[in-house]
Amino acid sequence: MALNWKMITVGPFAMNAYLLWCDETQKGILIDPGDEIDRIAFEVERAQIQLEYIVLTHAHLDHVLHAREAQARFDLKLYMHEDDLYLLQNIGKQAAMLGLPPFASAPPRVEGYLKEGDEINFGKQRMQIRHAPGHSPGSIILLGEKLAAAGDVLFWGSIGRTDLPGGSYEVLIRSIREKLLTLADEILVLPGHGEKTTIGFERRNNPFLV
Repeated sequence: MALNWKMITVGPFAMNAYLLWCDETQKGILIDPGDEIDRIAFEVERAQIQLEYIVLTHAHLDHVLHAREAQARFDLKLYMHEDDLYLLQNIGKQAAMLGLPPFASAPPRVEGYLKEGDEINFGKQRMQIRHAPGHSPGSIILLGEKLAAAGDVLFWGSIGRTDLPGGSYEVLIRSIREKLLTLADEILVLPGHGEKTTIGFERRNNPFLV
């Protein structure tokens, strides 16, 4: 029994959406459907995944802009951390801050909230939720046996930006050290932007952490 994953880089911000699924049951989840829902749907169909719900690692614009479209396309419930709800409800203001055209669509419906220590299940896979604020107040990490879907908390050789509302450099570094660097070196990190990395590589080479 293995946890399969597929990275789909979408939109003008080159944001990584992810499909995670159980290879035995083909049941899975969609993480951060920020854009290009047609491409995501193509990959879902190609891998014959039975999506069960959407999870947002956080609610910055590039990760949530087309989440409502994804909900309608796949008929899925959506879950996130409650501390980012205000960001989700203010997609238009986020767009204006980034100099983008106003976005008037209603935000996606939130079915429920995920908090530290919660467990999500799909097929025979189990993943633990770790709350990792700093990039945004409600950033979360999805931790499986061999991988961590980390959103914009940690990147290859870098960390998430902290200059947006609700961000804090000190809080983010603490989150990384307590919620990620406590993991084994071989754990694969799936970031919200850029290439995959590992805990061990970042522990030894990330200039923000060494």
